[in-house]
Amino acid sequence: MRARRAVHRVLGSAGPLLIAAVVVAVPAAPAEASAASAAPGAVLAGTGVLDDVVAITATNAWAVGHSGPLGNPRTLVEHWNGTVWHRVSVRPAAGWLNGVAATSARDVWAVGFSGLKALILHFNGTRWRRVASPAVGSGFALLAAVTAISPRNAWAAGDTGNKTLIEHWNGTAWKRVPSPSPQNQSFLSGISAVSASDVWAVGGSSKTLILRWNGTRWRQVPSPSPGTGALLYDVAAISAGDAWATGRSARGALILHWNGTAWRRVRSPAVRSGAALVGISGTSARNVWAVGATGGLAASAARPTRAAAGPASEPLILHWNGSAWRRIVIRRPANGGQLIGVRAASGRNAWAVGCTKTFANPKAKPLALHWNGTAWR
Repeated sequence: MRARRAVHRVLGSAGPLLIAAVVVAVPAAPAEASAASAAPGAVLAGTGVLDDVVAITATNAWAVGHSGPLGNPRTLVEHWNGTVWHRVSVRPAAGWLNGVAATSARDVWAVGFSGLKALILHFNGTRWRRVASPAVGSGFALLAAVTAISPRNAWAAGDTGNKTLIEHWNGTAWKRVPSPSPQNQSFLSGISAVSASDVWAVGGSSKTLILRWNGTRWRQVPSPSPGTGALLYDVAAISAGDAWATGRSARGALILHWNGTAWRRVRSPAVRSGAALVGISGTSARNVWAVGATGGLAASAARPTRAAAGPASEPLILHWNGSAWRRIVIRRPANGGQLIGVRAASGRNAWAVGCTKTFANPKAKPLALHWNGTAWR
């Protein structure tokens, strides 16, 4: 969520999530758009929900998600060619895609689940194909987020059997890597890399959970967890001494910052208590975007869920300018909406994706907003 990309969805007692957050270039931060913006005109054709997005160039971006009822979802893949978004058919058609990442136009990964198994898809510049995911036992397994460092180095995170699940791509195959599961029903929902020896993964259960890869193994890192039920949905690693994680607590949106020594809670703009921040991405210490919704992203003690909410749910966009987080005002879609994934490619090029209504509404339509350096359109 962006496990984008990083919010769980409900499928009976099991819930996949969204979000993955990968950071790309480092240009100047955009001017603050404190009170204004364009209408969310990019409501895409058909029904469905977009959970994550990756921008490769200004004329090449991919967004992934799901369509159909929660109990019988179908994979959804959209491609941006610089002019319009259009749907791309992939196999398997049954399933749910939570995260997407890329190192180039010929190396794009998408992860999620299909049936009871984790789902991994790869685009080689010509077509999407399924890639084998490691066997993890007989229980339900899902991947919530993916980050790609190079064609021979990628990571995916999620959960299986109420334990954290981390898989690594070595250029030939995906392999499961041992990861801490310190809490009952632990899950991971976001992953982001600074380098091959510095990768962050976040999630939780009844409290926040942050893991770090040091090039040899995954270890848990202490993290603030304000109140019961605080959860993290996504993480964006800017540098070794600068990373952000977003989620929700009982009081609403939750933002944590890594300063190179410790994770600290950072004040966010006042938004009502039902709000959550699901996706985060940045390009520099002065240009970070976080997205979510003002409601409809409920959490339970067991795992986060995106429960259906009334039409009051509104897309939420926050921007960090190096000094403070500020809410960016956009027009609300006619029937409300939610933002789930965000990807910043530069100070003048960022995408935020989600849906109208709520993610659990089968009549929701895909939503894709673009930042052009001045406004979200």
